[in-house]
Amino acid sequence: MIRMSRSLAVLIPLALSLMLTIPVSGTSAMSKRPVPPPRFDSGRVLRGQGGGEPSIAVDTTRTRSRNHVYVEAIGGWGSTPPKGRPAGSGPVIWHSYNDGSTFSSPVPFDVNGPSRGGDGDVAVTSNGNVVVTDLNVSHAWVQVSSNGARTFNTGTPTGFEDDRPWLTTSGNNVYVAYHDFVLEVPVVCTSTDGGDTFTNCDPATITNQTIAQQCAENTIPARALSIDQSKGAYHGALNFMFSCSTANENVNHPPYGPLHDYYLAQSTNGGLSYQDYTVFKASTAGGRAPDYANIFGTLAIDSKGNYYALLDGTANDNNPAANPYHIYLLTSTNHGHTWSKPKRVDFDPNRKGTHVLADMAVTSPGNVDIVWYGTSATGEPNGVCGTVATQSPCKDGFPLYSSKAAPAWRIYMAQSTDALSAMPRFKQVTVTQTPVHYGEICTNGIVCGSSDRTLLDFMSVGVDCRGFAHMAFAANTKAEEKADFNNGAADIHEVNQIGSTRIAPPSGCNR
Repeated sequence: MIRMSRSLAVLIPLALSLMLTIPVSGTSAMSKRPVPPPRFDSGRVLRGQGGGEPSIAVDTTRTRSRNHVYVEAIGGWGSTPPKGRPAGSGPVIWHSYNDGSTFSSPVPFDVNGPSRGGDGDVAVTSNGNVVVTDLNVSHAWVQVSSNGARTFNTGTPTGFEDDRPWLTTSGNNVYVAYHDFVLEVPVVCTSTDGGDTFTNCDPATITNQTIAQQCAENTIPARALSIDQSKGAYHGALNFMFSCSTANENVNHPPYGPLHDYYLAQSTNGGLSYQDYTVFKASTAGGRAPDYANIFGTLAIDSKGNYYALLDGTANDNNPAANPYHIYLLTSTNHGHTWSKPKRVDFDPNRKGTHVLADMAVTSPGNVDIVWYGTSATGEPNGVCGTVATQSPCKDGFPLYSSKAAPAWRIYMAQSTDALSAMPRFKQVTVTQTPVHYGEICTNGIVCGSSDRTLLDFMSVGVDCRGFAHMAFAANTKAEEKADFNNGAADIHEVNQIGSTRIAPPSGCNR
């Protein structure tokens, strides 16, 4: 994986936003009764080796006055970091026991992994144990901490020949859901003892033949496996959303074509068998080249069993200037069997701008926080396009960080308490006044080629027992990218909501 570097300390305004109503069509109107938007603290750079792809987890087993926040990240500085920065690599985790106000030094895990630092994730069990995983390509290594991520047990391997493992917990069950490199299907590994051992790994076999043919060569897991906690027939159902490209698209754009269709694999018998449902299919009519996985979609289920799917991308990558990369939310009120039309989340004047690497947190019905990297510039964020073997500047592609024309990226959040409606209202907030990145942002994962992948592939958001949002993201400056571009140049930042409007707290919180 890319090695990371240090980033500019981000100044977060106490409040910077318009109260906006954003209906499905993407037009906007001022709210009749404006309410102050969410407020954030000034943020912090997490100490240590830097990193990328941060995952955040909030311990909801504790009272409102004791919110523990955990941030996991991979990477670190390369072998020749700039002066004053330590060399480092591999996964680490930071812990905070005071609502995210201060964080520990980084705690390494999977320290003996032969190829540690591939992909990581963190989750918290119902008894407050912290579970982490790290990809070693041949397998995912899972470790458990019973003392707030100060130390971890020896761990266990699971998820063999996997790619992008995501962690989910439910009671004492721990799930590792990933993409199988060989079978090209989603796979779910289950532990019933809190992550100490994994007794089985079951492919989420695609039973619908049309979907199976569509996704025979390239499936990408959305984060994360989600468990339906509603009462009734779907209580405990396992749900795994994935995107895929067609065989023809893979041939024309080797090794992997653009990802634009989403499906849901659902099991109501503990993973023994799965039923498949279509979440979203993009139009390819008239030669369109849609791309809606930039880079990972997100699936979530609220406390009453309503489903939410988050996508970000363009309706036609042949002309991204006219078809900007936007953030879209789809919802289902019948346990993922049918879905709404996409509802555009972000707002920019004239429906422009570019928005990528989104994530969301969902609590009670309609309550959702959505975060992303955004810029007012409109175009292809990757900068470089083509196949792995042959690349060239993208049409309307962004220039590198070194260019005077390089766009400046900031962090945004949109909040809604009526996301299930046909025309939900989102309060959009500019979280970081200071830019967190310049130039390209590659959204093609391991096939980024010469595009800028220093941020890696995602940021994360979680919600505590007060209903406040916490987010973690990678950030850097032009100078830092220049200093260590080939190894990656980013630090992990964490920001906390500290006031104003909030969504409902997670259902598992002890009040």
